[in-house]
Amino acid sequence: MEIGVPYKRLGPVDIGPSLDLLAHLTDVDWESNRLRQELLAASPHRGTTRSIILKYNWLPYQRPWGIRTMRELVEAWCKQENVDPVNLLPEIELETDQGHVNVFPQWKKFEPVIGPLVDKAVSYIGAQRGVTTRIAIVEMVPNGKIAPHIDSQEHAGRAHRIHIPLIVPPGVEYKVDGKKFKMPPGFAYDFNNKRQHSVRNKSPRPRITILLDYLPDPGPPKQTAIPHFS
Repeated sequence: MEIGVPYKRLGPVDIGPSLDLLAHLTDVDWESNRLRQELLAASPHRGTTRSIILKYNWLPYQRPWGIRTMRELVEAWCKQENVDPVNLLPEIELETDQGHVNVFPQWKKFEPVIGPLVDKAVSYIGAQRGVTTRIAIVEMVPNGKIAPHIDSQEHAGRAHRIHIPLIVPPGVEYKVDGKKFKMPPGFAYDFNNKRQHSVRNKSPRPRITILLDYLPDPGPPKQTAIPHFS
């Protein structure tokens, strides 16, 4: 969302319980649902991040796949990857003009810890009707780089992209619109993803952050035809 500046520090958040949770995560937690890094994330993120996807809104008319629901997408991806979909299929939580908000099964495990943290972060926006449309725990690999890009989707122009840093080695550096900065843990940040931005992790340790999208003014669901691609 264009917020007028590269980023804003929204306010303090208690990340202690989330750090305890991270300490007990395994590769199974990180690798069981690779949908975000393989299909949903923009190309600059692929190969550089891995994610635990918890919520994600689905807008079929913005994708060239002709798939109407996130559940259909997960089923198709699982079939392609020869993965059992039973523990990966999402349920629709609500619907806005920015599509269905899908809740993945992993949310049940993480909600007691991540839920209050997300609620605190979005409270700083002050939008009484706001809806959290995406939540993911994202790990950036050591010595990784996310190339400069702009989030071009309609949803990116409507929703606040909020970062809640959990583990940030000293070598992590953000750049938005040519301005370099750091986002230390302990705070939530509103990040301007409508300007060219990039991230570098020059550390031998991973960076881990919670990314969420918060739609402050959701509209009613809209029926939009899925385009046909030859």
